[in-house]
Amino acid sequence: MTDVVLPQSGLEVSEGTVVTIDVAVGDRVAEGDRLLEVETDKAMSDVVAPSAGIVVSIEVEVGDTLPVGATLVRLGEPEDAAATAAQPSSDAGQPVATAAAASPVAATNPAAAERRGAHRIRAAPLARRAAADLGVALEDVKGTGPRGRITMRDVERVAGERRPAAAGHPGNGASAGERLEPLSATRRTVARRMTESALIPQFSLHRDVDADWLLAEKERLSTAGPARIGVNDLLVQALAEMVARHPDLGSSYVEAENGGRPQLRRRDGVHVGLAVATERGLLVPVIARAHERTLAELALERARLVGAAREGRLSGEEMRGASISLSSLASFGVDRFNAMLNPGESAILAVGRTSERVVPRHRGFAVVPTMALTMTLDHRVVDGAAGAQALAELVDLLEGGMTWRV
Repeated sequence: MTDVVLPQSGLEVSEGTVVTIDVAVGDRVAEGDRLLEVETDKAMSDVVAPSAGIVVSIEVEVGDTLPVGATLVRLGEPEDAAATAAQPSSDAGQPVATAAAASPVAATNPAAAERRGAHRIRAAPLARRAAADLGVALEDVKGTGPRGRITMRDVERVAGERRPAAAGHPGNGASAGERLEPLSATRRTVARRMTESALIPQFSLHRDVDADWLLAEKERLSTAGPARIGVNDLLVQALAEMVARHPDLGSSYVEAENGGRPQLRRRDGVHVGLAVATERGLLVPVIARAHERTLAELALERARLVGAAREGRLSGEEMRGASISLSSLASFGVDRFNAMLNPGESAILAVGRTSERVVPRHRGFAVVPTMALTMTLDHRVVDGAAGAQALAELVDLLEGGMTWRV
């Protein structure tokens, strides 16, 4: 028998939530076939069969959140099904479904099977947490899941039925007319990292860019090159060039440990993170060695990473090691904003929309397309003057000083 467990998909990943189950008990699978899909705080990922076999039992339900190493599915051969059915259930790992339904053991002794499950309340881990949050006793919930297992919906149903009667006595932080919902794995990670970010002494610098030359270059390079170039591709290459010229912006502060002294972590090359809004929350895939890539390579890699982020297919490796990040809300019509630092980085550039503005020029006035840049910096690593010099150089690059790698 082979236990298929929740894999470790990154150093910071400690648990995962089951999103889909693609097999049923009794199915024969080949090596590499997808068994389940799970969501961690990093990405959506497939759990595949490590070898060929028959699905003997499924130990989880959709919505279950489990620690790394927990058993998800058991694979074996037909004779393993009967052996599994003959074993009593345990508190630590009550299977959701097993091949016992087709087994003579289960068929001839249903009373014994009922007694085996009577000593415990069967509930998905997510349902247990929701019950605690909503003040619902599991003993009062009738499970509608496989073999009577209590699901998240069962808990919410009971909580909804009780809410009017208990309106004057809310519990667990919920007031009358409110309910508590568990955060998704991605949202928990965003919350944790932004709390860490708030502890960083950070400051922001603002500059406006005359985007006339930049927009003209976008059109010229898209027409002349093998790939459609976007403004973000130009920003990524210029940002990488700025960090190459001002390497402190690409380093990060490392706290002192064991009585030692704080240090700076310096990375080889320049790796640019891209803030991507997805249905699951904010993800930041990283374009590795952005300072060495051509614009066409940047455009293709950006499109690939953004697509993978929105489909939940990013690997942990694709979200690590950024030297600096780029966050743009231009497509949402935002003029300017301050972005918070990603822990482990010392700089992030926030880009607003490009809009036409009247500016003084040659003792007169001109209407020019203007882009607002805001750079947030870790004050432990970068001082105001150094940050201002770097931002001024970035503006110069974007207003005509950049020699593009094509």
